Parts: sequence; structure tokens; C-alpha cells
Amino acid sequence: MPEIRRTITNTFKDAQECEMFIIILKQKWSEFDGKLSDKFTVEIATDVADPCRHTAYLTAQSVEDFKIVDEWAKREVIPLRDKLAPKSNTFTCELYASFEFGGN
Repeated sequence: MPEIRRTITNTFKDAQECEMFIIILKQKWSEFDGKLSDKFTVEIATDVADPCRHTAYLTAQSVEDFKIVDEWAKREVIPLRDKLAPKSNTFTCELYASFEFGGN
């Protein structure tokens, strides 16, 4: 079964709001205690060219786990994000291909 991935990019009015929301994300995701059947990864990256923007990458090995996390995020994370009202883009997909280069 292919990986399910979601990419969420948020652009805030200023760098301070962006940084504050990243702190909130770190706290909220550390509190997640859902029962998952397989590996689930959350990665948060800041934009090196724009300090007002960050991206969250969510990767699930199972559709069921993705749904569990999605429901939790709708209750615990999205309302906090929406209070800050950033411009937000979300893309959800199944991984089609992956390439790695370099290293040993």
C-alpha cells in the first residue's frame, strides 16, 4: 500500500506569528496519544526564504492511521491555526515514486 502524505503550508502576517504557531505545533503534536497501527511521521520545516511561512509534512503508512490523525488534528490543531488566520494550502496524496541519491 502506498504512503499517504499531506503537505500543509501556512503563511502568516509576520515571522513572530509563524514562530508562535510552530511552538504551538511542537506542543500539540507531542501530546498526540492516538493508537496507530503503523509508523506516522510529522515534520515541520520553516521556509529559508520567507520567515512568515512554514510547512508541515505528514506521512502515514496506513489510510486508517491517517484518518485517526486527521480527526485529532481537526479537533486539536486546526482551530488554533484558524485563530491566527494564515493563508493556508493543503495537498493530500499517495506517494507515486521516490528517489534517493548519494550516500553509501
